[in-house]
Amino acid sequence: MARDKTSHGGDAASMFTGGPLPAEALVAPQMKQFWKAQEKILAEAEAFAHHWFARRHAATKSALKACEAAAEANPTDAVAALQAFRDWQAQSAERMSEDVREWIDMLGRCAGHVMTGEVTAGAETLEELQREGAELHSHHATPV
Repeated sequence: MARDKTSHGGDAASMFTGGPLPAEALVAPQMKQFWKAQEKILAEAEAFAHHWFARRHAATKSALKACEAAAEANPTDAVAALQAFRDWQAQSAERMSEDVREWIDMLGRCAGHVMTGEVTAGAETLEELQREGAELHSHHATPV
């Protein structure tokens, strides 16, 4: 069921209480901080993906070099061909280690963004409720 709208754009409950409902004060800061955190998390994920793809490009180039080195090696010197692939494998292990390290760092930063948003939203909610409480109290004060 839709709420009755007043002529000044609020709803009937807002007109009755003289201000926004406390539910609005509880929800608005949470929504604002949620979307701010989402924006930061998207930026973190984008940076991680950029670095991940750069490492994959490096892996492809180094694999190609290893194949070329193995193909150009003296057929009687199998050790040279194996050395080229061993070097590529060692570099790949380093890249995968960097993937994991950067992934864990990104998750930590994302969790920080969410937690910071929650703390900020809680503080904003408290401030808004205190402000609304003071307004309600001043509207209902008995004149002396």
